[in-house]
Amino acid sequence: MAHPPTQPKFDRRDEIDLLAAAKEALPSDFPNPERINCPEASTLEAVAARRLSAPDIDDLIDHIATCSPCFTAYNEYRNAYCSRRNRRRYGALAVFLAVVIVAGYFGRKTFWPTLRSPEQIAEVAPLTAVLDFHNRTSERSAQTPSQGPEDTPHLRRTLLNVQIRLPLGSEDGQYTLQFRDSAGGTRAQTTGTANFDGTNETLSARIDLRTIEPGRYTLAIRQGSSSWHQYSVFVD
Repeated sequence: MAHPPTQPKFDRRDEIDLLAAAKEALPSDFPNPERINCPEASTLEAVAARRLSAPDIDDLIDHIATCSPCFTAYNEYRNAYCSRRNRRRYGALAVFLAVVIVAGYFGRKTFWPTLRSPEQIAEVAPLTAVLDFHNRTSERSAQTPSQGPEDTPHLRRTLLNVQIRLPLGSEDGQYTLQFRDSAGGTRAQTTGTANFDGTNETLSARIDLRTIEPGRYTLAIRQGSSSWHQYSVFVD
């Protein structure tokens, strides 16, 4: 039996196109009080929840990017969607913590490591580094990042907790991070989790840069099996 043709899916790259078109001007620069050609609220909500399949995605993106009411409504739906999802996650976390606490009551040594001295804690305490790629254009795949020296962030050669503000349109979830040398070899790698806080999609990860040489590196980031997004960084 023949299957109906698969409709194009609204994915991360589509939303990047939407927000990239809108980031050069505030939503108020595009008033549309008559709501001409505006999509239904349910369509905007579907865009925010990443569940839209439609034949005219490009036209929809162009409209939202140039319509103040639709752009504002999209952001509200996105925040509400993330809040609901986070409440579910927190509920699951609360159940998990309750299980751990009960288990620890009956067998603490099984679940909790031996306490370390203050000297040991200080020895491995990571530094925090914030990288803002929120409005930064990245290069994909094997292309070389094109940022100039004035745009290139510097990182310490130490154990780092990195907080990376991802480009507009990035999604929540698990990401892989690699530090690559000029020959393309991976010198350090880790994974992290991105979450939307109502303003930015921020990726949190811990990575150890103590064993790599100082110099310029390519920070490559991707979610799952999607294309790599690459940025230049200096490690001092």
